[in-house]
Amino acid sequence: MNSNNKHINKQQSPKGPDAEFFSRVEIPYEKSRQEVWALMAEKLDKKPAGKIFHFNNYKSIIAIAASVLILLGSLTVMKFYTKTIISHNGGHLTASLPDGSTVELNAQSTLKYHPYWWQFSRKIDFNGEGFFQIAKGSTLEVSSENGKTIVLGTSFNIYARNNKYKVTCMTGKVKVVSVTSQEVILTPDYHAEIDMNGDIIVKKLDKPELSTRWVDNMFNFTSVPFMEVVREIERQFNITINTSGHLNYFYTGYFPKEMPADQILNLLCKPFGLTFVKKSDNEYLIVQN
Repeated sequence: MNSNNKHINKQQSPKGPDAEFFSRVEIPYEKSRQEVWALMAEKLDKKPAGKIFHFNNYKSIIAIAASVLILLGSLTVMKFYTKTIISHNGGHLTASLPDGSTVELNAQSTLKYHPYWWQFSRKIDFNGEGFFQIAKGSTLEVSSENGKTIVLGTSFNIYARNNKYKVTCMTGKVKVVSVTSQEVILTPDYHAEIDMNGDIIVKKLDKPELSTRWVDNMFNFTSVPFMEVVREIERQFNITINTSGHLNYFYTGYFPKEMPADQILNLLCKPFGLTFVKKSDNEYLIVQN
């Protein structure tokens, strides 16, 4: 309605925001003044209806995202969760792997693997000495600081201590790989050793069974540096042996673990004119006469 109380011509109706306003306040001119004001107030008080959003799709997206996150979290746990098995000084133990393979761990040896990821990747981190009896299946990889051994199904012995890496194949075949990517394949009775330069030295053993006699608590040494034998005695009996002077000897002999440490040290020292002193229950000193 205009100022002259004439009805507005729809063809001349304002557009844009003004059109919305006039559509809300326009009333029939036949009404009384009181009715007109009441009707205008009612129309002006009405709020435009808001748009209604449906969140069903958003809920589905959130549920899918949550499922994906849970799946990724589960896969991460499966792939990176690590089981660690440690054989401490003075003890041996048998580790069972998820596929039925077993590893006899010598004293002071550590084995790590991912149990929940085993069916996808059979990999072991190993340090120390162990006798492996591996079930047939997909490729198994045993990695140490100075080399790794790859097998399908076999038995073998690994010695990985103090920058030394030695592998003796008992049955089947094993591949030995050095840090310089040299590699050899061993068959039964063959022995490989990786030297300080990453070169692999292979030889056939006349008595390969001697390399695994430690499993039966019998320790054999053939031209082994004296201090290596000392360290082995420390591991097997959980004792500390200090030495005096330069003991640049090589020892050949054997001893059973059932023998007392005192008797073993006597067998070790006597051929070289050495003497040992027992300082306490678990500490010894070897000196030159």
